[in-house]
Amino acid sequence: MRSALCSALLCGVAFGAAAQERAVTFEEAPPVAVTGFAVGRADYDRVSRANSFTAGKIGLSLFKPAGDAYLFAQLTTALADGEASTEIDNLLVSWTPQRANRWTLAFGRFDAPIGFERDDEPLNLIATNSFNFAYARPAKLTGVQVHYTASSRLDVWAVAANGWDVTVDNNRGKTALARAQFIAIPWVTVGVTGMYGPEHDSTDARQRSLLSGDLTIDRGPVIFGAELNLGGERDGAGGDVTWRGVAATGFFRVTRRLGVTARYDQLEDSDGLLTGTPQILRSVTVGPMWYFSSAREGVFSNIEHTRFHLPQVALRAAVRADWSSQPFFTDATGALQGSNTAGVLELVYVF
Repeated sequence: MRSALCSALLCGVAFGAAAQERAVTFEEAPPVAVTGFAVGRADYDRVSRANSFTAGKIGLSLFKPAGDAYLFAQLTTALADGEASTEIDNLLVSWTPQRANRWTLAFGRFDAPIGFERDDEPLNLIATNSFNFAYARPAKLTGVQVHYTASSRLDVWAVAANGWDVTVDNNRGKTALARAQFIAIPWVTVGVTGMYGPEHDSTDARQRSLLSGDLTIDRGPVIFGAELNLGGERDGAGGDVTWRGVAATGFFRVTRRLGVTARYDQLEDSDGLLTGTPQILRSVTVGPMWYFSSAREGVFSNIEHTRFHLPQVALRAAVRADWSSQPFFTDATGALQGSNTAGVLELVYVF
């Protein structure tokens, strides 16, 4: 009796599907993968005489494949000046045609394909960002990008975006980006990126240009990442203002669970366009990282261009010394000082 009922049910399903000219499948749709990270910190700042514990950031990511395309979205809640705010940190719809799988078309908000450092803490090897990351080039872009894998060693990108780190365009023009990335040998990756476009509110007249080069070396226990940024902008009076900067980060695996990271950073903002003060900024940061277990696979599973898999738990300590050629760092009284020292203890958990 039970067999007869099952046979009748299957025949009914097949007949209904045939009537609607649809294929019958009992496969489940791919689920939405949910991942994320949380960051807690303890900070000390000598100049401002401040120290604080902070439950500073949580990022929640969603990944949904759909045939040749996928959706990746990340909401990030972070503390800034004592207040929490939530933003769409990444929102990317990506399509790779099955018959032209060397091409990928993507639209949304994404990390700018520039340099070695990234916006999210799990994707970096040290607990603070450089002056170059903060000022010399964009971290995020909103727009459309085309990626072409020319060979196993060469990739190229073309991007049209609203502008540097803006979600809604502040003028009528668009910012263009072109990048070529070459794997010279299996453990050396070289990238060159050019950008051009207007970046000021309500005007397309003051075009900004950027030439950025980056180098990543992953050899044995050593990871080395460096970037060089050369920028300029029309000043509205027929002249140009310029800046240049370099940041170099080195990581050494001491044991299976312990590494040491050091970074040197220099930004020459001689016209004060980026920082508001004509100056040369320098910093040296050094500290250990303890890391445990491995995070599960996701859209971002490794430090970019390296084999270093993201740990599920990382505890990073760092001491940072900053200098400026002009008073720039605000002390506890509101006055400006020419140097500063800071300490950071950061816990990053990836889930």
